[in-house]
Amino acid sequence: MPEIAMGALSRNGMLLLARRNSERRIYPDRWSLPGGHIEDGEDAETAMCRELLEEISVTPKRWQLAAKFVSQAPPEAFATFHVYHVDQWQGLPQLVGDEHTELRWFTAAEVEQETELAPSQLGEILARLAMRGSGED
Repeated sequence: MPEIAMGALSRNGMLLLARRNSERRIYPDRWSLPGGHIEDGEDAETAMCRELLEEISVTPKRWQLAAKFVSQAPPEAFATFHVYHVDQWQGLPQLVGDEHTELRWFTAAEVEQETELAPSQLGEILARLAMRGSGED
């Protein structure tokens, strides 16, 4: 089963999400976290750090595992997801390449209202992380 590592950057009670390119085969044009497949010989943390540098030009400096879950829908997206909460990083988040078309900071309320998250299990995880960062938890 494929494994995916993702990084949830947070600042001032907000989380950074990336809109997936409309040309992507799985979850096109949906908001998600930057991240990607764990490659052979990598652990999830190493993959998350590599993916954040490749996709949004940041190097995580402090993080912790926020959640690990299996997504089975749609069937072609069947994978284990490792979600890391990143609260310190180096660099300014910016789009690199064409995997994503937009970066945007979301509040907890905006995350809870967003129905187009990929995968859908991210909603509760991200809302919890955003509330924690805003002092509402």
